[in-house]
Amino acid sequence: MLSYQHAFHAGNHADLLKHFVLSFVLNSLNKKDKPYTFFDTHSGSGVYDLLDNRSLKTGEAQKGIVSLLKENSSSPDFAFYFDFVNSFYKNNLYPGSPLFELGLMRKTDTLILSELHPKEITVLKETMEKYKTPASPLVQLHNRDGWEMIKALTPPKTKRGAVLLDPSYEETNDYTDAQKTISLINKKWTNGIIMLWYPLLAHREEIINQMIQNITESAKEVNQNVEIENLTLCVASKDSHKEVSLEELKEDKKNPPRLYGSGMLVINAPWKLKETTQGFIDFVQSRII
Repeated sequence: MLSYQHAFHAGNHADLLKHFVLSFVLNSLNKKDKPYTFFDTHSGSGVYDLLDNRSLKTGEAQKGIVSLLKENSSSPDFAFYFDFVNSFYKNNLYPGSPLFELGLMRKTDTLILSELHPKEITVLKETMEKYKTPASPLVQLHNRDGWEMIKALTPPKTKRGAVLLDPSYEETNDYTDAQKTISLINKKWTNGIIMLWYPLLAHREEIINQMIQNITESAKEVNQNVEIENLTLCVASKDSHKEVSLEELKEDKKNPPRLYGSGMLVINAPWKLKETTQGFIDFVQSRII
């Protein structure tokens, strides 16, 4: 399905976790002079207007990134994330994953983006053209299914690199597609850093846990000593949301959303990812919950 629009959710708690981990991984790859390839399977439009009616309707950015930036009291350990976001927030914008990648990667690197939605890919092309500079990496844009793209194009010629898989999870197939796709590409690209964002949903708990378990077991079959981190940011309890009828929802609009948090599963995790991200998670939870 192609009904999901990230503009409603840009800058929310899930983006905080996802983009912090993404920034950390990109900075880790940049520590070596050798070029690398980065894949983004579900790229979206690349940048989001926080004054857009869709963003204002949900208020998720206000509760997320906006509240943190207004406080302006983060640790220097998180500056690499907040400094980048601030460069867009001054214009009431929030950068999507492709802009983090475009802005943090080097001109010797290669960025491969995939987006299936016909409207989103058009905006993404315009966004990449607008923000690219002489220092930007080589960018390849694909209007194709992200699962198919990553299976077809890995391993990259550079050998070094990473992939961000960030499906909408509109369909339960996304959970099984993530599991099968990651298992496949990890077997043929054993040193690639693989990042999977996933939602925390009480009504999907079983399928989510099974997906994580299957991916972890498959990775350990390839390399028993592989570094795997499962990082989660919760902004509510698992049982905070209850299923109600439409009539009840209209009467009581305070019912918490289904998404009570999110996670990032990282295979071949770089050094100090867990410690640094946990510090960021603690910082966020202490301020937006």
